[in-house]
Amino acid sequence: MDIIGIDLGTTNSVATVFTQDGLKHISFDGDYLLPSVVNISDDGVVVGVKAKNMAMIAEENTSLSIKRLMGSDEKITLNSKQFTPEEISSFIIKKIKITAQEEMGIEYKRCVVTVPAYFNENQREATTKAVKLAGLEVLRVINEPTAAAISYGANRDEEILYGVYDLGGGTFDISIIENSEGLIEVLSTTGDNHLGGDDFDKKLADLIWEKSRFDIERTKKLQIKLNQLAEKTKVELSEKNLVVIDEKFFAKKDGQALHLEVKVTREEFEELIENDINKTINLLLETLEESNNDIDDLDSIILTGGSSRIPFISHQILQRTGKLPILIEDPDKSVSIGAILQGAMIEGIDTDSILVDITPYSLGISSLLDEDSRELGLSKIIFKNTPVPTTKTSRYYAVVPYQKAFMINVYQGENEDNLEENVSIGEMTLKIENPVEDAAMDVDFTLNQDGMLSVTGREIHTNMVVTGEFKTKISKSTKHSKVKEMDILTEQDGIIIDKINSILENSNILDEDKEDLKELKRKFLSASKDEKPSLEEEIIDIIFFLEDV
Repeated sequence: MDIIGIDLGTTNSVATVFTQDGLKHISFDGDYLLPSVVNISDDGVVVGVKAKNMAMIAEENTSLSIKRLMGSDEKITLNSKQFTPEEISSFIIKKIKITAQEEMGIEYKRCVVTVPAYFNENQREATTKAVKLAGLEVLRVINEPTAAAISYGANRDEEILYGVYDLGGGTFDISIIENSEGLIEVLSTTGDNHLGGDDFDKKLADLIWEKSRFDIERTKKLQIKLNQLAEKTKVELSEKNLVVIDEKFFAKKDGQALHLEVKVTREEFEELIENDINKTINLLLETLEESNNDIDDLDSIILTGGSSRIPFISHQILQRTGKLPILIEDPDKSVSIGAILQGAMIEGIDTDSILVDITPYSLGISSLLDEDSRELGLSKIIFKNTPVPTTKTSRYYAVVPYQKAFMINVYQGENEDNLEENVSIGEMTLKIENPVEDAAMDVDFTLNQDGMLSVTGREIHTNMVVTGEFKTKISKSTKHSKVKEMDILTEQDGIIIDKINSILENSNILDEDKEDLKELKRKFLSASKDEKPSLEEEIIDIIFFLEDV
């Protein structure tokens, strides 16, 4: 099967394929987690752990957490070139595709890709465009908690109602799902696209910095190192009550090394994230209410996403709901497992599951609040939590005789009184070739299984079908020609050697430091592929420390 299941994450991405022997997780540099980090140099594009290392010494050419910008107009400048978020994401997907083909010996042409349940139309279309730029056909775009539900619900024949609590690196989703003998039906969903483990890392980094009491500028470069240190500390605090951070060459002041030695307790970390975790539980309870159920109806709460491993989350959920949540097996992998199982369903392979998903937002058009008002509000056409695919029809009347066109502005959101509180997802002009005096148009709004919108119209007097191009923010963007010209590199040796040579030419570097660096350079150039990663980390730490001398 030439399909890849892709969990395109904020912090890490995971890919799973279907084989005759079962599911197989693709390995990237010895790990199934591929850091969603992209570094661009004159030599090409580096993705993953090597790019994450490069963020320490080439932050201006490195992109992190690009998922949070998907669907936006923002441009990212890397190596003096401007990229859209979907272009950066396409490099991650291209890395997944190339690695999967090398590992499995199969040419992969299609994929099922996952997105946060609370992604809007622009964000979903940006994700679809990223996949296409990477050279893959998009079979289906499915919501991350829904994918986790497929993974959890596969081969289960009992009737259960459960919540899927999905806390990843950059986003949070909660879905209420009913499983009845393999029929997986999403009843309600909501989330926060800017809440996840990255936010916890930044708060922990602030605490570490405060405890350091260093009287130096907190540069962007130093912040990246702090965030990486905070991430490691966060992971350790899931197993320990106390973590001692000991970094002898953390930073410099007046040419002298600053030794970072601080202690962080689990209790301190939990205080930092308590409001965020309570917010997620509030969303869980709101979503449960939207599904017309209460906490007593819920059989279980399933935790997925890497950040859900934090013990405090289970503790708080139990305290507030009385339900002890279940950490899904392989929380990092469950979403990509669900994605590939969905791909298998599409191919006709029996997975003992049928999926019914929903739309996370209401969808409507801009309209006057009332006859006497000049203010615009949202007139909802498809309501939040409607099962997809779905089609709803709305009738529009001409405002002048022989009107030649109808302009429709489409929004997603829930605020009917204030249009600006909703997200503009696109516009469409329906042109009438043979206008009539009192034209009226029935317009069909169709959301497909991916939650993507199409719009068609029919003039009611002539029965003429009127079509037009539904233009979103993403569909109007550039052709992305430069993406296809750039190679995905497996190594970044040239970048590191150039950095070493630049430091060796610096007259301010002590001779003993130069000799140490020369020796590491010699070892690095003669090292085997397996030996290079550890040497690479050591060299990057030294470059980070010496580069600004």
